[in-house]
Amino acid sequence: MEKWEPLNMELRSWVISQVLRLEQTSSSLMRAILRMFKENPKTLGNQSSALSFKSKIDLLYDLEEIDKTEYKHLLKMMEIRNQFAHNPNAISFESLDQINPQINKYLENQEIEGIDKQGTREDKLKLIFSEIFKRCAGKLLVTEIEYTRGLEKDIRKHINDRVIENLERIWKKAIQKHLTSELATPSLFFMNSIEKQIESFYLDFRIAMGEFTESELKKIEGNNLFQVFKQKETTEETLAKMKNAKNN
Repeated sequence: MEKWEPLNMELRSWVISQVLRLEQTSSSLMRAILRMFKENPKTLGNQSSALSFKSKIDLLYDLEEIDKTEYKHLLKMMEIRNQFAHNPNAISFESLDQINPQINKYLENQEIEGIDKQGTREDKLKLIFSEIFKRCAGKLLVTEIEYTRGLEKDIRKHINDRVIENLERIWKKAIQKHLTSELATPSLFFMNSIEKQIESFYLDFRIAMGEFTESELKKIEGNNLFQVFKQKETTEETLAKMKNAKNN
């Protein structure tokens, strides 16, 4: 019977948790790219039906969101994770020499600042792994932020378009608000200069536009966000728009 050796769970847990964070972030990034707002999705969630880490990396590479070097880094991180997760003989980075020598050769070929100051080879390999993790995690997180900003930009554009489409409605509401407020204080109305009256109306117009913007933002909260920013326009929606344009 094979003798049980110490498993070095501290190192195993550290390696597995680092790569798990990368997989978690890759899923989050893919949801941002696809604008997938559904909670607990089957393909990019935590269910057994979810895409593998390798599949998500392949997709990101095909979408050109990661380059060839980053792609290789992520694959190597996944390979290292698998050894520490499933191989009882993987008790240190140096132990990978006997398991798969190509892993440490890959790590030692990386240019890492300050690597020469590390004492043992094990410490150097661990530092290289950590630096690769930081580079990959940084790229995934920054890209997700960029896609989030893209969505925010589209939300602003959507609201601006709605404001322009309803400008006459907003204008009429501002006039009504202005006349109502002026009638409440008629003496002030006659005392005010033309400039003051224009300034007062401009304020009422800004308020009316702000109220309309707020109401439009509430319409796209929650699940409605997907309806507004989904990637396709159905035939029914196209026909409805054509009919509406014809009636107007």
